[in-house]
Amino acid sequence: MMLAVLHSRGRVGTLRPAGRELEFAYGPEWLAGESHFALSPRLPLREEPWRGEEVLYFFANLLPEGHLLDTLCKLRKLPRGNVLRLLESFGRECAGAFEIVPEDEAKRPARRKPAYLPYSRADLAADLARLRDHVPLLQNHRELRLSLAGAQDKIPVRYTGDELFLSMDGAASTHILKPALQPQARFPDAVVNEAYCLRLAGALNLPVPQVIMLTDPEPVLLVERYDREVKGEHIERLHQLDMCQLNGYLPDQKYEGDGGPGFAECFARVDEYSTLPAADRLRLVDWLICNFLIGNADAHGKNLSMLYQTDGRLRLSPTYDLLSLGYWPELSDKMAMKVGGERRPAWLQARHWQRLCDQVGLNIVQLRRRASELSTRATNAAGDLLESLDASPAFSRHIRKTLDQRSGWLARMSDAPR
Repeated sequence: MMLAVLHSRGRVGTLRPAGRELEFAYGPEWLAGESHFALSPRLPLREEPWRGEEVLYFFANLLPEGHLLDTLCKLRKLPRGNVLRLLESFGRECAGAFEIVPEDEAKRPARRKPAYLPYSRADLAADLARLRDHVPLLQNHRELRLSLAGAQDKIPVRYTGDELFLSMDGAASTHILKPALQPQARFPDAVVNEAYCLRLAGALNLPVPQVIMLTDPEPVLLVERYDREVKGEHIERLHQLDMCQLNGYLPDQKYEGDGGPGFAECFARVDEYSTLPAADRLRLVDWLICNFLIGNADAHGKNLSMLYQTDGRLRLSPTYDLLSLGYWPELSDKMAMKVGGERRPAWLQARHWQRLCDQVGLNIVQLRRRASELSTRATNAAGDLLESLDASPAFSRHIRKTLDQRSGWLARMSDAPR
């Protein structure tokens, strides 16, 4: 079996099995094009095919993960470890700029014109009911071969301001539809939680996608895709790479504790690849502080990405997938990335922050100042944001308490290192 990797500018190349490995070869026309670019800095343009781990690092990170992938594989009778088969099933509308389709489909004389299938509120209600019976959203529309990386259940859609559509025949989506975490009895207020955290990040001047809460037939979140650019009726796919792809890790290594990237590697990739490294270093600092303030322990290597610019260089992407996980006390508060060797937020002292600064080349005085500034902004913005979202009293109390407590923990940076 062979898969074609396609872009709006043409065919990029071919993905095929090579024994027990995967092999990717750039196509001659793609190599000859002046405006064509590499899939990843780890897979630079060349005539010789790429084989082995580097190919796997890029393509495996386009797939769903964890329990979601387990469920989809069971329902579709797919081999979980066969990335090629999984991409055949899920590669049509994944993260970033590329479509991945079977070779015979790519070679058809005339591919069908991209189109959209209306996705009514009744359709959505039926899908959400099946979700409560442990049937993922993607499973309900398997013929469309839709996909999104990550462990949370979600589905790509086109949203026009009042109507929803599902992508067909290579059409690009504009938003990600995220239902409440399941089961809702264990994870109440999940939609409001994520909407609040993203809007709070925006109040801290972090770039964030637009988020919309739909309430019909029940609360779901619509997150505008930052890897899509709408130009009239045309939707351009933009290329992005998460920190697992950039650092050479598989999806199940996304946590530093599982061997994945930490802050040192993330800052190093920004220094290496960003067209504006100083600005992106500050944005990465703000991302770190924001996640700490809201109590998001799940800020791992796949929740941080870089986006290709028109000049072929990378910039840190807008912030996404923010949740105040401490609202659900059964979840661990240990941070996905260590600060100076420490994962427990309540245990962080000045020496840990100083160690982090030494590791990534930050100035502790400037970090203290930034942490104090963002703590104040977050506290001041909390009330208006909660009111605008009509948040529940329980979530409102939690986030106010969390911001106050975490601001106090950040203030320990000013203590003399011990």
